[in-house]
Amino acid sequence: MKAKSIKGKSTGEIKAALQDCMSDGFTPTLAVVFLSVKQNREAIVSLLDSMNITIFGATTSGEFIDGDIEEGSIVMTLFDINPAHFKLKFLETSEEATLETAKN
Repeated sequence: MKAKSIKGKSTGEIKAALQDCMSDGFTPTLAVVFLSVKQNREAIVSLLDSMNITIFGATTSGEFIDGDIEEGSIVMTLFDINPAHFKLKFLETSEEATLETAKN
């Protein structure tokens, strides 16, 4: 498994960074994404979906990457892990069911 980190201040910068990091044959299948609420989350989701990259992420108040803290940006670590080796599942939860959700 290989991993690479990228960052940008816009969807366009992220698209260019993705193309650059994939130019050596790197083919990510999973992205851990942190982005500012100031960014267009739907555009990032659409971009990664179009490249068949599964997304795990959150909006944040400050994005961190490679020891740097960004503001108003998008940062992500990309992994080329076999999709058979991970599964992301969304579970509805409530305060009363936190323990049960964690067990699931």
